[in-house]
Amino acid sequence: MKLSQPPVETISLFLLDGLANVIDFAFHFWMGRVLIPSDFAVLQTLNSIALVYVTASGVFQPVVGRFVAEARGRGEYNSIPAIFKTFLRAALLLGTILSILTFAFSMLLSQAFNLPAWTIQLSAALIFLSTLRPIAAGALQGQERFIAFGFARLALSLGRILFVAVLIPTGISLTGAVSALPFGWLVSVLCGLAFVGNLFWMKGETIQKSILRDGWKLSAYALLAYFAYMSLTSIDLIWVNRTLDGDLAGAYASLVLMRRIIALLPGVAVTVMFPRVARLLAQGQRADRPLIQSALIILAASGALTLLYFSFSEQLVTMIFGNGYQAASSLLGWMGLAMIGISLSSIWLNYYLAEKPSNFVILLALAVGLEWTLLNLLPNSLASATLAFGATGWLLTLGGLLLYRWRLPRRSASRNDS
Repeated sequence: MKLSQPPVETISLFLLDGLANVIDFAFHFWMGRVLIPSDFAVLQTLNSIALVYVTASGVFQPVVGRFVAEARGRGEYNSIPAIFKTFLRAALLLGTILSILTFAFSMLLSQAFNLPAWTIQLSAALIFLSTLRPIAAGALQGQERFIAFGFARLALSLGRILFVAVLIPTGISLTGAVSALPFGWLVSVLCGLAFVGNLFWMKGETIQKSILRDGWKLSAYALLAYFAYMSLTSIDLIWVNRTLDGDLAGAYASLVLMRRIIALLPGVAVTVMFPRVARLLAQGQRADRPLIQSALIILAASGALTLLYFSFSEQLVTMIFGNGYQAASSLLGWMGLAMIGISLSSIWLNYYLAEKPSNFVILLALAVGLEWTLLNLLPNSLASATLAFGATGWLLTLGGLLLYRWRLPRRSASRNDS
């Protein structure tokens, strides 16, 4: 299969997202150097928990992106402002309620996750902001304005690292590192809303009242899918933080941070894939081509980095984090291999959000249960946590593929009947 030449927008998004990832990981690597291992474990555990919600709160992005892309495909450009405003109002209400609940139950949450209560309270602002950002991101994605989408993403990383840079004269503590998280989201939200600002004042056609109901239905599936997916990438660190001592938890947190590079490098492929898959499915066509393209990109980028992890594990951990994190360095390559399975499963996550998400949501729920079961059955060690994470990810990818092949005859029959 001959791969199509990526357009300027896609290349620009790749560069902007790559720069954002470099800055993002520079922030976490920096915190790994200046914080003591136990404080770094707190920061990474909080960040992992926040990522679960941030990804779950992104349920509006594929919904808005899908509806905007469909409106463009039908030539109904005047309905786009109404779509944007409808879901922005819903996100404002949802974000306000959830942030208040998080602050009110911060003590219970802090005990459950073994974190200081003030870190949970500060995260209430992050929850509110991260609920708004997907609306702007979805509008930009649906319009295929990937350059603006990339700049909004870049603003998050820049805001976070500039915040801690300002603190250098007074010293960087755990408080400053945690405070940088919601500040970065504030900058990103303002940037994203600025890019879609014309949708605020443009007068558009009245949309069907059912679109919000349909959006909530799709959002519910996306919420379950995103929450389960991010739980897969977080519960192993939470388990380690609760089960093993602080130094080992800090060492494992360094592996978790390094594996996120594997997931983020090919992320642009999935971002670009989603609206294309939605468009093909709306036209009654198969989406084999974008699925294969995305899988090849992920395997190439993630595989190359994993080989680097296997070859220079000790050197990389020492250079980035220091000698205090060497307890888990021998697992770096295996963690990279495990993350490839999770990254490939993200293809199926996005595909089924554009098609019929219910079946894959069930697979995701089963995967979360499997990982938690493995974590509690295997011996308490860093190697066991890595094994449980990797086995679950690869089995989920295989399950998504089998589900896709199983549904092909059904989709073909449905098209023939219509």
